[in-house]
Amino acid sequence: MTPPPPAARPLSAADHAWLRMDTAQNLVVIHLAFCFDGEVPLAAVIAKLRARLLPHHQFTHRIVRGWWRAHWVLDPQFSIARHLDELWLPPGSSAADLKSWMSSRASHPLPADRPLWQATLVHGVGGHSALVMRVHHCLADGISLMNLISGMTDIAEGEQPVAPARAAERDDLSLRLLLRRAPRVLADAAHMLFMRRDRPSRLKGRPGMDKAVAWSQPLSLAMARDLAHRQGATVNDVMLAVISDVLRRHLQARGAAHIGAPLRTVIPMNMRPHDEAHLLGNRFGLVGLELPVHLADPLQRLHAVRDGMQALKRGFQGQLALALVRVAGRLPAALQTALLGIFSRRCTVIVTNVIGPAEGRSVAGRRMDELMLCVPQGMTVGVGVSIVSYAGELRIGFLVDQRLMPDCAAAAASVRACFEQLRSAACASPATLPAPLAEDDSFWPSPIGLDGKACAP
Repeated sequence: MTPPPPAARPLSAADHAWLRMDTAQNLVVIHLAFCFDGEVPLAAVIAKLRARLLPHHQFTHRIVRGWWRAHWVLDPQFSIARHLDELWLPPGSSAADLKSWMSSRASHPLPADRPLWQATLVHGVGGHSALVMRVHHCLADGISLMNLISGMTDIAEGEQPVAPARAAERDDLSLRLLLRRAPRVLADAAHMLFMRRDRPSRLKGRPGMDKAVAWSQPLSLAMARDLAHRQGATVNDVMLAVISDVLRRHLQARGAAHIGAPLRTVIPMNMRPHDEAHLLGNRFGLVGLELPVHLADPLQRLHAVRDGMQALKRGFQGQLALALVRVAGRLPAALQTALLGIFSRRCTVIVTNVIGPAEGRSVAGRRMDELMLCVPQGMTVGVGVSIVSYAGELRIGFLVDQRLMPDCAAAAASVRACFEQLRSAACASPATLPAPLAEDDSFWPSPIGLDGKACAP
């Protein structure tokens, strides 16, 4: 093995594991899109990237791989110009053309001779600009990346700063915790070890090279929170129930006359303390949830998701999964693949929830109308779904294998109808009066409060 060069710093075990999860068919690359309400000059983007990214070695260092470990090494040729391009779409192009272009790039590996990220300032998206970024997952997870990227923007004119939302903290898997909660930890470990493979469906199979990117029109975050509160659930529960309906309709459109079983999704669970949100790298676990695509009733779907997520939050699957990823990152690549197959072989979908800025943001005076982060698939999973909040709105994004989900644009277009069906059912049903708001919701900033509009006539 070639010794690391001087001044090299090793990747953490978790980051090393994510680096090696790439396959030719499934690159572990996060896709981001910032869509503005006008034309943004290249110079403004360069200034933002230089100020925000350069202080972090992950964006200025390339990776030298060894048989056993990998190291960050300063790229002597680093410059923003090697990572940032400018593109003009043909006249008359729309947001659909932007998503089509992003889809065409999704299978292109990031150049290995430089830091593993790229950005493109795309002009002509309905007369506006969009900044598209591709960042390898080994640089950052969704929580730290969103914190970093949000800092590249300014508070939009007329907006007031709002404290950022945050999810509940989880206990580290310490020796003290293991001793105190040993029965539950052992039960969760046994559940992960002996978890059955997910049932066959048209969404599960060997991914190919062609990918597709799409995302939905916005939904009201306040309205989603109202619905969640009425049913003793969280915003995340509501959106997972909507995703379940979207996937159910997609399977039915592809000829599934009878859907008799749920689909298992893997959900990242944040393990990062709030005071470390600014640090890059990967610090999250993975938990498995049964998405109730087999249930026809929208309220039953919501209640099934709510109950499943509450059970997961009381357990330690997330902590165990993070420990497993860290162990895998210290093993030879073949052993890592075998070990982490516990997730990829036993699930069909990856769903992540990413919290963006609560207030409107801008660059060079141009307001950012849309913010999207598309989660990559992993290993043999071909369907990635993202729940993204920004400025009081929620969107659902898709980064999928076209062979397994050939029309994700139609799936994205169905999100509104699925949400409205759930809203109608929830408003026609007596409200469930929970104890205090579910813990994940208690962290939403006060302006995103309950306004009672979800069921207003």
